[in-house]
Amino acid sequence: MNAPPATQALKILIVEDEVIVARDIAQQVQAMGYQVLGPTSMGEEAVGLAGMWRPDLVLMDIQLAGEIDGITAAQTIRETFGIPVVFLTAYAADDILARAKLTEPFGYVLKPFSERELSTVLAMALYKHQAEAKLLTTTRQLQALSRRVLEAQEQERRRVAIELHDELGQSLTAIKINLQLGERFKDQAPADLYQENIRIVEDALQQVRSLATALRPSMLDDLGLAPALKWMAEQSASRSGFEVQFHHERTLERLAPEIETACFRIVQEALTNITRHAQASKVKINLRRDADDMVLTVADDGRGFDTAAMRERAAAGASLGVLGMQERATLLGGTLDISAQPGQGSTVTLRCPWRTQGENV
Repeated sequence: MNAPPATQALKILIVEDEVIVARDIAQQVQAMGYQVLGPTSMGEEAVGLAGMWRPDLVLMDIQLAGEIDGITAAQTIRETFGIPVVFLTAYAADDILARAKLTEPFGYVLKPFSERELSTVLAMALYKHQAEAKLLTTTRQLQALSRRVLEAQEQERRRVAIELHDELGQSLTAIKINLQLGERFKDQAPADLYQENIRIVEDALQQVRSLATALRPSMLDDLGLAPALKWMAEQSASRSGFEVQFHHERTLERLAPEIETACFRIVQEALTNITRHAQASKVKINLRRDADDMVLTVADDGRGFDTAAMRERAAAGASLGVLGMQERATLLGGTLDISAQPGQGSTVTLRCPWRTQGENV
């Protein structure tokens, strides 16, 4: 039995009980540019090799030596390892095919077959598996994002409720008490009671403004994206101590509202991550037009991170911020790229179609 090669070509495990046929299939598969694993003629051994080598696809004969046949082996491999299986068979009996269908195979190759038939079935099976894997990953990400968004929504509602109760509620209670005192004692009320009420009202107004700004800055709606990003960057820099540089494409036209909102939230999340984790001294934000695209970048000179590990956390739903940024980019018909290296900072890049107010999607 041959050991698996060390190159990066797609790996195919061949399970065939006829030695000559197995050798011929292996030669054909190798000529197509795939790595050949095996071959083996035993169903039990096929399961073990699939678990050890994790091939990209298993080419499985239905009739095998040993205690289990190819259908049983295929079912175990699919359920345990999630590896796609294509059946090889000389039997087209309805009962065998019906039983084989229960294992959800990615194709059938009826013996005898041509090299073209084999090549087509393998290519389609691998493509289908990759598409299903992407769909499964996307579905899991959306489920995780939906779950975390609901959690974040409840946390935000709780925060707003506490702000209203503890800050604004106390101010209004103080005003009420002062008005009751003034009504009760009339001319005997303290001389500065009126001024105190004015001060409390001014404080309450400031609390309302702060709360509204935290939810959505009016600057974004009134003045546009560039002033809002500049304001937010300066606020983050003053709190966190890093230097910020902001450059933007000067234009007389406002971008579409959904683009402005998405850009603002993506930069907000990027700056939050920089503040929490990067230990950066400089941050550069750039908003520009590239042909028909808008390009927004947020770069820092901080500690960086492992992008592969970050993507795994995001795929598992452990990073709501990254999933949220990616989802916003997708809804704009754009892409989000996050590049970083440990010790060399990071860059977040959003690219989407440049669209101004009033333009149709």
